[in-house]
Amino acid sequence: MGLFDIFKKKNEPVLAAFPELSDYRIYIFLKGGAAGELKTLLNEYHELYIDETPFSMDLYNTNDQSWNYITLTLLPNVGEVEPMWEYLNILLWMSQKASVLFAYAVSDKPGKLPVFAEVNKADSLGETCLGIVNGKNFICNIPERRAEWTGSVPVQYDLERYIFERYGFDVHGCR
Repeated sequence: MGLFDIFKKKNEPVLAAFPELSDYRIYIFLKGGAAGELKTLLNEYHELYIDETPFSMDLYNTNDQSWNYITLTLLPNVGEVEPMWEYLNILLWMSQKASVLFAYAVSDKPGKLPVFAEVNKADSLGETCLGIVNGKNFICNIPERRAEWTGSVPVQYDLERYIFERYGFDVHGCR
């Protein structure tokens, strides 16, 4: 390790590329789990992290009664909390009750790409998420607050189509 390596932050380019989410409509879509159980889990999360979470959260039903969704509203003055990490932490937390779920955030501002994440099913500990942000694939270990790029997404990649083909859910209504 060289002298200048001491001053480098691990994975800084990945963290710097995560959007701060203020211009996004932020969702978690959930399939499976009763709405009452999901609401209880959401309330438990809020009680545990009330001083730390940058979001207010509400649970809704979709027209398709097998799906629910959470809207996350970014609160002002979020302080030291990094919203993207918290967003992914909530996704992992909700995986306790939902059999299928994914995070999807979209902005109306031109040039801002959607954010997508899902729980990494290959992780037996349930601590990592996989996703796409700013046209790149990433993997995040939430408890360790460690992220790394796993590749670039082709420019013509259709994220909404991927979500529909993988989950059978049309996110176009979120735009």
